[in-house]
Formats: sequence, C-alpha cells, structure tokens
Amino acid sequence: MPPDDGPPDDDDHVRLRVPADPRYARVVRVATSAFAVRRGLRPVAVEDLRLAVDEALVLLLGAQVGDPDRARRPSRADAAVAADVVVELRDTDGGQALLVELALQPPGGDGCGPVWAADALARFHELIPVDVGVEVVDPAAGRVVLRRSA
Repeated sequence: MPPDDGPPDDDDHVRLRVPADPRYARVVRVATSAFAVRRGLRPVAVEDLRLAVDEALVLLLGAQVGDPDRARRPSRADAAVAADVVVELRDTDGGQALLVELALQPPGGDGCGPVWAADALARFHELIPVDVGVEVVDPAAGRVVLRRSA
C-alpha cells in the first residue's frame, strides 16, 4: 500500500491516450484501478470499476482484450487507419463518484463511430457490475462513460 500523502487534490483529473490495440488494455485497467485507489474507493468498488472498464474496452475494440497474447496483432494496413483510445478519469459530485470516459479517436481527432452489433451491446450491459452506472454508450461517437460511487 502506498504511503498516505494526505487527501487527494479536488482537481484530480487524468487523461490517458493509448493505441486502440487490445495489448494496451492492461495499461488502461491499471491506470483506472490506481486512480480509484488514490481517490479512496474500497477494494470491491475498484474491482467493479476495473471489470466495467474491461468490458467497455471489449465493446470499443471489438476484441477479447482480456487475453492480449491471443488478440490479433495490428497489421501495417491497420496502422493507416489506426485509432487511439482516450481515457478520462475524474471525480464528480464533490468526490462522491468516479467518472471514467473511454472514447475511440482516430489520428485526426474526430470520433470513429464503430459499428456495434446489438448482441455486443446486450452482452456489455449484462456484464457490467450492478454498482457501476453506465452513463453513456454512444456507438456513433465510439464513446462509453461509466460512473462508480465512492
């Protein structure tokens, strides 16, 4: 456990940009978990949020991000249309909730607009822990926003 260096700042806000490659899913999960711990969420809440972020990544990337070794490696053709996943972590409601926004962004900066099958959306909603609120699921913008109360 890290040393207690006092309460976190009220303006804590993290923005992380990683390649839209399932091999980077672990980076997003670890960053989310570390931010949640820093903000004082209980271990069960941290795990719920981590699981929800994992499912959001599966939805956004359309791959099994839980096993990066089995994920399809991007080809050179993919690099030309490669996107990034932008993750924003921030407090809301005066520190009473943690908001996680995940969005696909192509190199130019506009939303990607992935096509999500109805069964993928249904699976996403079934697998999200009940204590994690799904604020936004926007296929046109390639965006998912999750909320976890402290």
